[in-house]
Amino acid sequence: MNRGYLLVALILISNISQADWQPDRVSVGHGNFFSPFANRTADIQQYRLGLIWEVSNELWSSENTQLQSYVELALGKWNSSLNPAFNNQRIGADSVNQISVSPVFRLTSQQPAWGNSYPFLDMGVGLSYQSEEDIEQKHLTGINMGGNWQFEIRAMIGMALGENRDFEISYGWMHYSNAYIHDANEGIDFQTLQLTYRFR
Repeated sequence: MNRGYLLVALILISNISQADWQPDRVSVGHGNFFSPFANRTADIQQYRLGLIWEVSNELWSSENTQLQSYVELALGKWNSSLNPAFNNQRIGADSVNQISVSPVFRLTSQQPAWGNSYPFLDMGVGLSYQSEEDIEQKHLTGINMGGNWQFEIRAMIGMALGENRDFEISYGWMHYSNAYIHDANEGIDFQTLQLTYRFR
């Protein structure tokens, strides 16, 4: 599985050299922990600030659809809160700083859906570094991420708004795990809402 992650990341990162140093967009995001693949309970909030470089406006296109690519460099913070009843079970950090770089493919409509709104789908695999390996949850053990280096995987749907598509709103899944490059690989998932502004 880790070879697949690395291959996708390398293919996407190969386009970064085509981008200039001035970012094209800025994004802010907020996420909540959820556990789609395991029975885990936690109260972890995700906060993100990102800079986005548009790498290619057209990798492929049809009459109604276009495939694009971009790279996002993001700073994040994960804050965990436990109910006071769980204070004696605190194992792992309650605050984690994180930085990531993620090349992303975007499949976008070339035709407006409602007024001046254009739907899109974002899919990407990138690299992430987090300041702590273990994050507290409402169990006798913390979430053991296995190491500081992780993969960042996203699947987001959204809308670009306005005649020039200056504003975007998107919602989806962000996943962090290491694909077993470390011995432990519990991973963490967020459902994330993101707002983006395009610089003119």
